[in-house]
Formats: sequence, C-alpha cells, structure tokens
Amino acid sequence: MSKRFFEGAQHAARYAVTRPTYPPELMTKIINFLSMKYKNVFDYAADIGCGSGQSTELLSPYFQKVYGYDVSENQLKEAKKKNKLSNIEYKVSSNNAIPHENKSLCLITAAQAAHWFDLKEFYSEVHRTLKPMGVLAVYGYAFPQIVGKDYSQVNETFQNFYQKVRPYFPPDRIHIDNKYANIILPYEEKIRDETVRIHYDWNLDRLLAYVTSWSGYIRYMEKYPNKDILSDLRQDLLKMMKTKDENNILKMEFPTFILLGRKTTE
Repeated sequence: MSKRFFEGAQHAARYAVTRPTYPPELMTKIINFLSMKYKNVFDYAADIGCGSGQSTELLSPYFQKVYGYDVSENQLKEAKKKNKLSNIEYKVSSNNAIPHENKSLCLITAAQAAHWFDLKEFYSEVHRTLKPMGVLAVYGYAFPQIVGKDYSQVNETFQNFYQKVRPYFPPDRIHIDNKYANIILPYEEKIRDETVRIHYDWNLDRLLAYVTSWSGYIRYMEKYPNKDILSDLRQDLLKMMKTKDENNILKMEFPTFILLGRKTTE
C-alpha cells in the first residue's frame, strides 16, 4: 500500500505553486529511450503519483492521451485547476491498482513519488499494463544548491536548516537524499541518468515559499508552532549573502535522477 502525504488542501495548494517543474530535456531523454525499441503509436501514457501535475503536463505533446493518477483528491483538484491540455485526464487511483487493461500503456512515469509506493505491488501493475517494449520512468530531484561565487557558506546555512527539519520528514525521504540509489527497477534493460539539472532564478521570498512546502517543515511547525524558524533562515541567509536586499537573485540548481527500464518480456 502506498503511503499518503501532501493530502491536505492547504498543503496541496502550496505544493502546486512552489515546487519545481522538470525541464523539457528530461522528458526528451525518456522519450528517446522509449523510441529506441518501441516502434508503435504513442497512444497512452500514465503518470502515477502525479500530485498537482508538474510532470504530467510534460507528457502531453508526445501521446494521444495522458492519465494522471494520485491518491489525493486535493492534489488532483490543483492539477485540474491549472490544466489547459485537452489530452490530459486526472483521476483518483493508487499505485497498486493502475486502472488500465493488460499491455495498454506505452509509458508509465512516477515523478518524485516512487519512494512512497509499495514497490512490489507497483512493479506488478507496471508489468501488467505496459505494452511490450514499453518503458517505466522513475525520477525526481534532490536537495538544491545555490550557485554562485563564494556561496559555500550560503549553501551550508541552507543545508543546516534542512538538517534541522530533516527528522520531521517521513522516513522514506532518505531515498530522495540518496537519489534513488536503492530503488531497483524490475527490468534487465535499464539505465540511470543524472545529467539533467533544473535551474531557477529565485529571490529570497520564492526560496522560502518552496521551503514551506516541505513536509518536514510543516511537521516541525506543528510541533513547535511558536518557533519562527523561517524568519531565522531568512536572516541567516541574508547575513551569509552579505546583503540586505531580499530581491537579490539566487541561482538555484536542482540535481535530477532518472531511472529508465524497458519491458522486454511477457
């Protein structure tokens, strides 16, 4: 059974507007891997654990129909609210019961989600619903770096804050920290790619808004509601940046990790 987080309406709304989206080159890598041996029509793809649709929308140009599935109705509400693409459909479903017929999907994706799944059940459903030569793509992004000359202390300050709230994340967060090093796809033909980076230019408010979407931060604040650790982080970062300008641009870089596996047997 999958674990259920990020389901509250407020958290879902915050997640939808503050989380990074993946760059087109990440999807290009997935589609290129699929195209190497899958030579039929790109008709159906499914994004499992789609959340508010950050990854689902990237599939739209390649497939006739894309389905986004999540256990959280609040996350799907946010996905539907911003969806403008006619070939995407969002539905409630869990990772261990993919609502498609046998051998019906070209591609199954799970973005920043597989570490919450019961992987044995998920892989069984993936194998059942993938077409021959279809592909499973499991991917995510890890803790970001603030890129810039002499920003080592800025990054150290940000990392120290993360370690402060780290115990309040669910235990499976370790898989994100390890870039899915211990998640093994069930196929013999598989590759791993860590070359894609997500880049953003954020000011301090935008960075702190991202922090407020962390489940670890939210749980910390639930336990210590009178502690203003976000304001403390703001001041600490400004001090390390040697500036009082809160609109100073921070060049953010999120490392990604992509696991790709191909169904070559029945």
